[in-house]
Amino acid sequence: MKLLIIGQTPPPYGGQSINIAEMIRVLEKHQFDFRLIRMNFSDEMSDIGSASTKKLFRLFLILFKLLKSLLLYRPDYVYYPPAGPDKVPMIRDMMLLFPVRLFRFKTIFHYHAGGIASLYNFLSPLMRYFFRFCYYGADCSICLSQLGATDPEQLLSKKTVYIPSGVADHGCPLPGKRMQPTFTVLFAGVCKESKGILDFIAVLKLCRKQNPYITGCVMGKIFAEKEQKAILQAVTEGILRFEGVQTGEEKTHTFRQADVFLFPSFFEAENFPTVILEAFSFGLPVVATTWRGIPDQVIPGQNGFLHPVHDIEGMAASILLLAANTACYAALSANARHDFETRYAMPIFERTIIEEFQALQLPAQV
Repeated sequence: MKLLIIGQTPPPYGGQSINIAEMIRVLEKHQFDFRLIRMNFSDEMSDIGSASTKKLFRLFLILFKLLKSLLLYRPDYVYYPPAGPDKVPMIRDMMLLFPVRLFRFKTIFHYHAGGIASLYNFLSPLMRYFFRFCYYGADCSICLSQLGATDPEQLLSKKTVYIPSGVADHGCPLPGKRMQPTFTVLFAGVCKESKGILDFIAVLKLCRKQNPYITGCVMGKIFAEKEQKAILQAVTEGILRFEGVQTGEEKTHTFRQADVFLFPSFFEAENFPTVILEAFSFGLPVVATTWRGIPDQVIPGQNGFLHPVHDIEGMAASILLLAANTACYAALSANARHDFETRYAMPIFERTIIEEFQALQLPAQV
């Protein structure tokens, strides 16, 4: 089987690009026949979803590479990660997918982002035609969880498989560890309002009124001026410390210093956040929102707590409970680490990727 992969790899460092890079590493390790066309539209996470002349130039360069690969490499499958519910990335998708579908190449859609199907009802009749032509009827759709299957179901995928993301194991302190006397609440990801950074700060402020030993830590790229002002003000007030973008050992150290992970996301393209799996790998209980695929990760009372979007008081109550109740904290911490080891460890991801991609070859061998 010859596989043409069109996808993002770091930089920038986001859940989708990291997981595609891991998938490529696995396929390369097991000697699959594939070629990669790297989608390098954005240099920073804050650039994602915006339009620019530089991105337009890169789009046509990628389109040229795609056409060349389709004609000369003649892949059996074309792998593509559809965008989230934003019209600019949707148009980019359709420009790249149009020749793939026109020449009837088989497609594998990997839904790292969620919500693309929701755009259909807001399109003109002509755009709906091209939308159906490009997105409908994929030969195989890879979903990260059951809740992430909405898009391929609505887009009439011929086959759907479930492959949860995998994350590396950097070694975990004993579950239930506590940083005394402080209790550190971590946020990691793009510091964007819809990712929950402003709610994160509001939760911390409410928590500190009852427990001044609770403190925050923010790791990631600031999205815009609004978020920057809020973060700098919180740093000035001593509510949190801001670490910026971290990778490697710095990132590992920051996770190890935290006690709980707070992720109040309502991000438009959220699906199955890799950062929550990373938190589990460090034995961190997770307090998050009932948004998109997050309830497939966080099980209330087992490895964390879930709350409606913008439920500041509810999330604060969960943080205060974890900070005060040592037995509850230890149990949720141990369960978080167990869920990582049994569901999201990299060897499990690697085995599942190989099994599913090898299964795609079977029809050609009959």
